[in-house]
Amino acid sequence: MKSVEITRGPNSVLWGADALGGVVFFRTLDADDLLDGTKPWAVETKFSYDSFDKSFRKQITGAAEAGDFTVLGSFGHMSSSEPDMRKARADGGSWGCPRESIWPCNKAFPMDTDAYNGLMKLQWNPSADHEFKLTGEWFERNTDVDQKYDSGAANPLYASMPAYYSFYYQNESWDRSLKMQRARFALDHRWTVGASWLDEVKWNISYSPQKRDTTSTQIRNYSLLATPRREKRIQIRNYSEDFLQADVQLTSSFDLGQTSHKVIYGFAGDITKSNYDGDNITTNLNTGVTTVTPRQGFNFPKVDTIRADFYVQDEIKLLDERLTLTPGLRLATYSLDPTKDDGYVSLDGFEPEKMDETRLIKRLGAIYKLDDTYSVFASYGEGFKMPTAQQLFVSSTSIGATSMVEVIPNPNLKPEFVRSYEAGLRGEFNRGYFSASTFYSDYKDFIRGLQRVPGEADKYTSDNVESVKVWGIEFGGEYEVYNNVFANAALSYMRGDQRVDAGSEKTPFDGASPLTTVLGLRYIIPDWNLETEFVGTFASGVKRRADEDAFKPSSYTVFDAYAKWSPTKHIDVNFGVENIFDKRYFPNTLTGYANSPETSSVANVNPLEMQVAPGRTFKVGATMRF
Repeated sequence: MKSVEITRGPNSVLWGADALGGVVFFRTLDADDLLDGTKPWAVETKFSYDSFDKSFRKQITGAAEAGDFTVLGSFGHMSSSEPDMRKARADGGSWGCPRESIWPCNKAFPMDTDAYNGLMKLQWNPSADHEFKLTGEWFERNTDVDQKYDSGAANPLYASMPAYYSFYYQNESWDRSLKMQRARFALDHRWTVGASWLDEVKWNISYSPQKRDTTSTQIRNYSLLATPRREKRIQIRNYSEDFLQADVQLTSSFDLGQTSHKVIYGFAGDITKSNYDGDNITTNLNTGVTTVTPRQGFNFPKVDTIRADFYVQDEIKLLDERLTLTPGLRLATYSLDPTKDDGYVSLDGFEPEKMDETRLIKRLGAIYKLDDTYSVFASYGEGFKMPTAQQLFVSSTSIGATSMVEVIPNPNLKPEFVRSYEAGLRGEFNRGYFSASTFYSDYKDFIRGLQRVPGEADKYTSDNVESVKVWGIEFGGEYEVYNNVFANAALSYMRGDQRVDAGSEKTPFDGASPLTTVLGLRYIIPDWNLETEFVGTFASGVKRRADEDAFKPSSYTVFDAYAKWSPTKHIDVNFGVENIFDKRYFPNTLTGYANSPETSSVANVNPLEMQVAPGRTFKVGATMRF
């Protein structure tokens, strides 16, 4: 990975209408990032280790050039085990730990993970005006988990109730596996036209298949039956998506009076085909009889999703380029069609229907340079996000007397819409920089994940919140306070309220993060090729939650230290210690937990203690270039 860039809010019409919270840009390496011009090839190897989950990463990347062609290839592997939860409490803390005698609440289940990644890029520059790039990416992750929380007897109450002996069993073992695969194949072309009315044309087409396969194998012992039996239960759930995308973008520049314009316009569209299959396979180990039931208890239709957007953005410079205005429009269209799956059996009253939506998204940004040092900026942006096919159509019904939770689909979910405003001040100095801003976002029909159905203790569904309003401040900056000594700071604060429906009272919005400040001191020693940094995170506790009985993490302070040493120009060594003083704390972004568990089953399956942040963690890595 070359870089990761994060922007907040619907910041541009160029990057889609559904980037309500922001955009994350991942940029992979190009051959030019390794080639230095002294030779036609280069190799880079990276190794790293993290004590939290004992993960070990290895990556080797090579690049070469020949004439108008460059090629890059990279392969990596990561292995890890269950995370170290030693700051959690075995007795479950305030929640208690019903499973403590079987598996304490400060231990994650035994887990082994192996992940592989590959990248290939072939670039051809037949002339200075044309660049073609063919990219292939591949990722696979395999995880095996030995589920321990329900080892032993299930529903011990049934042991004293002969009528329920058929529901009493002992779990001898329960192994789960997850296999994720993702690939991407893309062809990009950039043409520098240089015409009076057209500067550049860029287009790309990509195909990305991905799938997620889960398998669980459980051995049950029904020991209280008149004729005891042992069963092997295999549950298979396979989900896949095929994603085909095409983009065309044109750029035109021109002057109009005292203003200069850079107009970017184009089309972005994609087709996604989602597919789900699943089987429950039960084998009586006494008789050898096997029963296969498709899609038992969980159902999801095949869904076709089509997106087709047209956009235009004009970057206008005026007042001797001191003022830059950037208006933009994006016509976004979506279509979700779940009606082509004959094998999907919907719940009565929740039959899936095709959903179509079209919105015109508007944005306006402005930057004014007060002088060569300071500038002010402001922006207005809109965004809308369709509900996912899973939120609309997934259903899960109870299986037998011991399964008490049902997921209800909501085909009536509305798209989520937001209006976002931001204003701030930036400064650029010879020895540093800063940026300070305030923002306000107004969401309509905010989509929430699974929520309990009113009046139903065992049913959950996704829903819309009538209104969510979020506002806050952000600050970031760095300054060289002395030669090679840099002080940096980042601050963020959010506050939000929500109204679930028109007739309900206003309550706090749980997604708003409390005040968090990060202060750092960075010191570079050029003679030793050494760079060190000490970082302190000061986080306020949570004071507001929609549910007064919600768990509210307390404030905390955590310190980290990092170092990078380059003994030669070809070798970098990195070392880090996070949470130096081994502080026990819950992240102030934690939501969805009550002060006390609703049932012992909740405390058993998903204990609060497993959300404790990692304790002291060591990280080490090395990069070697040839």
